[in-house]
Amino acid sequence: MEYLKLGHMETIGQFNETQSNEYYIPHHAVFKSTSITTKLRVVFDASTICSTGKSLNDLLMKGPVVQPTLYSTLLRFRVHQVALTADIEKMYRQILIHNDDC
Repeated sequence: MEYLKLGHMETIGQFNETQSNEYYIPHHAVFKSTSITTKLRVVFDASTICSTGKSLNDLLMKGPVVQPTLYSTLLRFRVHQVALTADIEKMYRQILIHNDDC
């Protein structure tokens, strides 16, 4: 319900398995009873193979690695006297896709 309320998902009509241009990312819940803030977390798995024998990861174009290496990140972290870190909440669910591309 949180995903729906925040606009991070939308409901669909009748699911049609014969449509080859539709793909729904499989997901499952992970429970962490020791966590005070987030007891339930949804994990999406785009590498799961669907009925066509392909996964979403198989169908997406692969590009170059754009993240810096851990080594360079640690070195850059030590350059300054003060360092700030942050956690962007719900980052991946806030990426909007145009309806023509959905």
